[in-house]
Order: sequence, then structure tokens, then C-alpha cells
Amino acid sequence: MASVERDGPGQDVAVADQPVAAACNGGGEGYCAGPTLSRAELFTLTGDGDNKDHDTGIYITVKTNDEKSLLASINNADSSGKDMTTYNDDSHHIVPLVVEAPGTGKSECYGFRVRMWIKTNGNDNWTIDVARVTLYFSDGTTLVAEKFGFNLDGDGDTVEFAAL
Repeated sequence: MASVERDGPGQDVAVADQPVAAACNGGGEGYCAGPTLSRAELFTLTGDGDNKDHDTGIYITVKTNDEKSLLASINNADSSGKDMTTYNDDSHHIVPLVVEAPGTGKSECYGFRVRMWIKTNGNDNWTIDVARVTLYFSDGTTLVAEKFGFNLDGDGDTVEFAAL
């Protein structure tokens, strides 16, 4: 609840009776930065065509729409040489991404761009029904970029997509 106090003739000033939200702290009096980037992840659903081999690494860069700032990334994810990093047909997996720019404002992340590629040990063709990168913000909201129905075929094959 807020009350109104007089700050001289004809000047009304709102005064908060409750604490200011945590996202508004740290910027000085009267400053509220808004939601900030706190976490990022890749979700994939492997299709029926071909799985991801256990020794194929996943690489991701997530950049701002103007591609000037790196927001999140991952290098060589889920490449262990063990069966547990095989992405079988019709299986889904979540890979946490490294947030490279924690505290970036949500407004700077609209339209973010994703570059995803694989590095193989030999030949691999990975059929992907869905790839989804989700950015999570301090206020509990998210931004999402998705790509549907594609293959990454061979070492260095790349796909790019963006949040709408």
C-alpha cells in the first residue's frame, strides 16, 4: 500500500509502505532495473530418424539480437563416450547452459539468437524434432527460441534460430 505526502506546494510524492522488490535494489534511490537473466537451458527431443551418438558433443551460443553480446553458451555437452550420453530416438534431454552475462536485463534479450552445432567422433546424423532454448529471469518469466524438425548431419553441422 502507498501513501501520499506533500513535498512543497502542489508537489505530491508517493511513499511505499512496503519493501521494494529485490530486483530494484542496488541501483540507487528510485532505480528499478527490471527482471534480469539468471539461468538458461537447452531442451531437445530426438526424432525417429537417427540418435545422437554418445561421443558427439553439443555446442551452443546464445547472443543478443544484434549479436554483440554473448548471453549463454555450452561447449562439448553430453559427449562422454558412455551410453548415458546417447540420445536415443524419441528421448528428451535438458542441458543447462552457462550464463555468460548474468544480470542482463530482459529487455536486452528480446529476439535473442541461437547457434547450435555438433562435433562428432566419426560420422553422426542427429534427427531433432524440437530444440528449445529457454532464458529464465529473476521475476520468474522466460523467453524462448525454438526450432522444429531438422537434422545435424556430420562434424560441424550448424543450425541457427531466434526467439520471436
